[in-house]
Amino acid sequence: MSQRVLVIGSGGREHAICWKLSQSKAVSRIYALPGSFGIGQVEKCENLIAKILDPKDFEGIAKWSKLNDISLVIVGPEDPLALGLGDVLQKAGIPCFGPGKQGAQIEADKKWAKDFMLRHGIPTARYESFTDTEKAKAFIRSAPYQALVVKAAGLAAGKGVVVAANIEEACQAVDEILGQLKYGQAGATLVVEELLEGEEISVLAFTDGKSVQAMLPAQDHKRLADGDNGPNTGGMGAYCPCPLISQPALDLVQRAVLERAVQGLTKERISYQGVLYAGLMLTRDGPRVLEFNCRFGDPETQVILPLLDSDLFEVMQACCTGELDKLTLQWRNGVNAVGVILASAGYPETSTKGCQITGLPTANTSTQLVFHSGLSVNAQNEPQTNGGRVLIAIALDSSLKVAASQATKLAASIKFSGAGAQYRTDIAQKAFKMALASAPSLSYKDSGVDIDAGDALVQRIKPLSRGTQRPGVLGGLGGFGGLFRLKELAYKEPVIAEVTQGVGAKIQLALQHELYENVGYDLFATCANDLLELGAEPVAFLDYIACGKLQVPLAAQFIKGMADGCRDARCALVGGETAEMPSLYTQGQHDMAGYCVGVVESSKILPRFDLYQPGDLVVGLPASGLHCADFNDLLTQLKAAKIDLKQRSPVEGGADGLSLAQVLATPTQVYVQQLLPHLQAGNEIKALVHITHGLLNDVRRLLPAGYELTLDFGAVPIPQIFAWLAGQLKWSAQALLENHNCGIGMVVVLPRSSQLWRTSLPGAKVLGVLHRSQTETSILQVRNFEDQLERLAKPFGGLGQGERKLTPELMEIPVKDLDIPVRSDCFTNLTGRRLTRIPAQYKDPILILGTDGVGTKLKIAQQTGRNGSVGIDLVAMCVNDILCNGAEPFSFSSYYACGKWDEKLAIEVTNGVLEGTRQANSSFIVSHNAALPLLYEPQVYDLAGFALGIAERSGILPRLEDIQPRDILIGLPSSGVHSNGFSLVHAVLKRVGLTVDDPSPFSQKTLGEELLVPTKIYVKALSTLLARPNHGIKALAHITGGGLSENIPRVLRKELAVRLDANRYQLPPVFAWLAKAGNITPTELQRTYNCGLGLILVVNNTDTMNVLNELRYPQRAVVVGEVTLRKDPKKPQVYVENFEAALARTQKLMAKPRRRVAVLISGTGSNLQALIDASRDSSQCVHADIVLVISNKAGVLGLERAARSGIPSLTISHKDFPTREDYDAELTRHLQAANVDIVCLAGFMRVLSVPFVRTWRGRLINIHPSLLPKYPGLNVQARALEAGERESGCTVHFVDEGVDTGAILLQAPVPILPNDDVDALTQRIHQAEHWAFPRALALLASGSAQLGPDGKCLSKDQ
Repeated sequence: MSQRVLVIGSGGREHAICWKLSQSKAVSRIYALPGSFGIGQVEKCENLIAKILDPKDFEGIAKWSKLNDISLVIVGPEDPLALGLGDVLQKAGIPCFGPGKQGAQIEADKKWAKDFMLRHGIPTARYESFTDTEKAKAFIRSAPYQALVVKAAGLAAGKGVVVAANIEEACQAVDEILGQLKYGQAGATLVVEELLEGEEISVLAFTDGKSVQAMLPAQDHKRLADGDNGPNTGGMGAYCPCPLISQPALDLVQRAVLERAVQGLTKERISYQGVLYAGLMLTRDGPRVLEFNCRFGDPETQVILPLLDSDLFEVMQACCTGELDKLTLQWRNGVNAVGVILASAGYPETSTKGCQITGLPTANTSTQLVFHSGLSVNAQNEPQTNGGRVLIAIALDSSLKVAASQATKLAASIKFSGAGAQYRTDIAQKAFKMALASAPSLSYKDSGVDIDAGDALVQRIKPLSRGTQRPGVLGGLGGFGGLFRLKELAYKEPVIAEVTQGVGAKIQLALQHELYENVGYDLFATCANDLLELGAEPVAFLDYIACGKLQVPLAAQFIKGMADGCRDARCALVGGETAEMPSLYTQGQHDMAGYCVGVVESSKILPRFDLYQPGDLVVGLPASGLHCADFNDLLTQLKAAKIDLKQRSPVEGGADGLSLAQVLATPTQVYVQQLLPHLQAGNEIKALVHITHGLLNDVRRLLPAGYELTLDFGAVPIPQIFAWLAGQLKWSAQALLENHNCGIGMVVVLPRSSQLWRTSLPGAKVLGVLHRSQTETSILQVRNFEDQLERLAKPFGGLGQGERKLTPELMEIPVKDLDIPVRSDCFTNLTGRRLTRIPAQYKDPILILGTDGVGTKLKIAQQTGRNGSVGIDLVAMCVNDILCNGAEPFSFSSYYACGKWDEKLAIEVTNGVLEGTRQANSSFIVSHNAALPLLYEPQVYDLAGFALGIAERSGILPRLEDIQPRDILIGLPSSGVHSNGFSLVHAVLKRVGLTVDDPSPFSQKTLGEELLVPTKIYVKALSTLLARPNHGIKALAHITGGGLSENIPRVLRKELAVRLDANRYQLPPVFAWLAKAGNITPTELQRTYNCGLGLILVVNNTDTMNVLNELRYPQRAVVVGEVTLRKDPKKPQVYVENFEAALARTQKLMAKPRRRVAVLISGTGSNLQALIDASRDSSQCVHADIVLVISNKAGVLGLERAARSGIPSLTISHKDFPTREDYDAELTRHLQAANVDIVCLAGFMRVLSVPFVRTWRGRLINIHPSLLPKYPGLNVQARALEAGERESGCTVHFVDEGVDTGAILLQAPVPILPNDDVDALTQRIHQAEHWAFPRALALLASGSAQLGPDGKCLSKDQ
């Protein structure tokens, strides 16, 4: 360890070289000239300041190297080599890693290099060289090939190359490089090359002038911005190894490029040792050399050297001694490196120095590196920018996708003050695109969800549903909701009762022992019996089944059990939801929830505590078994006790050959037929309670304050199964009483004189008699239970002692932690349960029931820890469905099941449900909360929702028979993916190697934030319209699972079809990204996702404008297509025109840099808020960000809006400047410092000067509250009203030197109504402005509209 080396340079390349050299055991000291702060932090490294040694003094460098025993000089940059530093060092006898001046010509003189390649048969593009601009341009125009690559022949710091898009651009490059000498004498000779097509890669090689060994291939990214947009740079990132080049192509490069080049140099007697860098284009005809460089590439070096296992010093020394053939380069196997450059604002034209840098890692690690390119420290030793390219963030991983993701994350975590950093987020994406291009298209089925299986289940269970039909049921399965007509029942003042229940872990027992029908029956029974508590008749039932993999026969057996229960209770099975969620449930895993709606006369609602009398009888009805209580704990303990449930039952049922599992899984008794006639008679039953939470817990609900009760089991037999469980599991009597029904399924309170329990309730036993309590509390005691249980349990091992440790299934959230929305028609009974009155305005009310879940969107919430919005999704999915039946949503209930109860998490989720319920203008009825460790992992939960709506029968939708060809389709935009297709989203994320915490490729948010945007609730948008008679809407289609292709046909007759036009609405970028990242076909995309349309209205064509006037501006509604005749019954009913073009257009826009926007204000800034909201809502496709707000007045509301949104703002008072021009020049200075692309005037009450307007020509827009050219200036609404106008509106226009005279970008008309005054008209125009301004900004930012040379707007969107 005695070698001392000198490295020439100060950039990221030299930092990487020093870092790698420091790992050599042979190297004791590394000097860097001039070095950098980063290099100075590397072990063994020391910077040489200018006072010690001048980097331009080559003789001085040689002399210093002699005096300081330097073993090797490594030259990083090309300039010293081109100027002959290598020759000076060689002459002085100092080994130099890098060629002399002659060898450096291969980079320093593009003409010489091209001639060299031609002389030695190295494959390259065709070319000509010029020193005359006119001759060069004439050649470009007449060349027999695309002569569009224009290069300065000399060194131009990697920027002297223009790849022109057309002949005009190429000629302009000639004028700049050769005519104007943009790069000085480097451009005095010009090379014009053939434009080659393909991918560019870099192959660097070590050479000693005789032999040559290639390094791993890498790919640089020259353009400034994502998608290879923006100007050329020195390189914005690189990755290695690059899989774009095949091994045969690499072998060809070795032979036909590297070896021929080295042999050519030898033939021309040019000594060359160091790095030979070949920049290649991978064309259809094989690799072609674009350029040679005579040194390490930057930034390729920074990603190549971390993968080199060989000792870098030994390799360099071998190059200088002519012994490279004695070494074989060793590389790290299975490791990828990705580097992302962070550049300062203004780069590449300028650089911004002195910006403070925060977020730098404290040290490099084995998987993350940061090398400095243009970083210095201030007097306080704080890092700051000191150049264009400032640093490179590198990540290493066995997966290229992970390395790319981690490098981008690392770059994002490093911040520059002021205008911030520039960096690309798509480094290495070309490698992924290649993989995607060869990868098969992903489909929903590939992600584990089989839509066809779901359809097959629906067809299979339709007969089961029909078998439960009863008076009141309308329609059948397959619509957007279940319908029930109340008028067909004999109720005078009907009240709606609702119940939501689950079966807990009993479903696990059913799954393990194939007792599927039993547990389906259980689900219905628990719901129906709970309704009886309220005195209600069960009339309609919905189910929710969730699973990891839908098995149609199994699910059908679940539903058959439910249907059997419905038939026994004369209740209709009107619908359900089956959710296949492979990323939430494992294959074979299931859960289910049920929802039952009942009806009760207002006068017969139970309980009637006011009718209680001392001496009233408390009667128990026998249970059929354990029912559904506490199976999670029960099954866990049975497993721990190693009890085989397949063995014959030692108690009830054993004699009939039943197993223990069959006895335990005996379905819950349905008590409807026994009790409903007596409840409806209303003259005896005062209260009843369904025993679901343990006998004592439930009976307590029967006892109001001031009453006491003793349950006497002296004459009440305890079923043997409870004794067996107590003996086997060592349960105490108290544990059974608290957690199980103990053989009592329902408890009824009857008058003392009642004989009902003797004559009409089979198996009923009097458990006790009500007494007045001596205290104000209720008292409940038990007699003769423990003695009887002890006798029964003795053969099975006897009772346990003490309390069993309880792990409850059913959980409650404290009401104090919730703000529960309740409508005026919702009220509570005496036990606090909510019921709903039917409002008087409904003459023939139809109940509409809907259910849904959130699907594997929940997984995104659980992964990100953002669980507050999925409850909104849940409500939206349900209420939007019942809205499609023309119903007004009235109430909502939910089911929440998890693996481990976390009250804070449950409150967060539930608050989302409550917020959604509030947005739907509904009452929240109940949430069934269950902790089920046997079904769910600790951090996993599932949600199901149930909504109830009411519609007048005459207003029921869809009006299928009325829909005709030429009816118009109006689309309401979605907010994004909504809540369907997330299993496919997970598959796409897995394929591209991204996580939900990674930056979104199409916005400034993370992927998780984008994907969790809540489903839009359309209730408030449509409720007013639907309440009007003759509204013109014939049908509504909620675009959920099945996408456009399968939801619109749900409201069409078979002979009809629809034609949509994707050019008429905005395709949110999330769908374009999914299509590209998952290689998803347009057909699959339309079959899975809403594709930007959350709700479709089918409207009579004569009513289109009335509906649009209501919805266009507040809801961004737009005509998207029309109804047509279906000419071919074999073809789909939904055809989307221009869909692929819209996808391609959005994908192209995503690849462009987002435009930076400043907003100038003087007041409240309501339009500012609209612009902020739209720019942060990716579904609105505004490819821009508000980066600066400037006000000419202090303390205005607009500044508060900016602060709340985290947007930098300035107050620049015009009063502080002597002239308008001076003030505007100050504005321009701040706008340019913030790299602003577009300026929006939002109530900026200043007339702008001519210089300002000209500086920002075509990038400066304003909104005016009239339909220009009418009514420019002020007081426009008053003037329009005075003139008797029938229409006003607003205009977004480019700003020119006149007042409101610039080219019109977009207009939004607003009708003037007969009773309008200035305030009313102004308010409606404001609404139009909030639509028009963001839309206009979107057009300008995307390039869809621009100001032409003649001052007119091109591609104007009206």
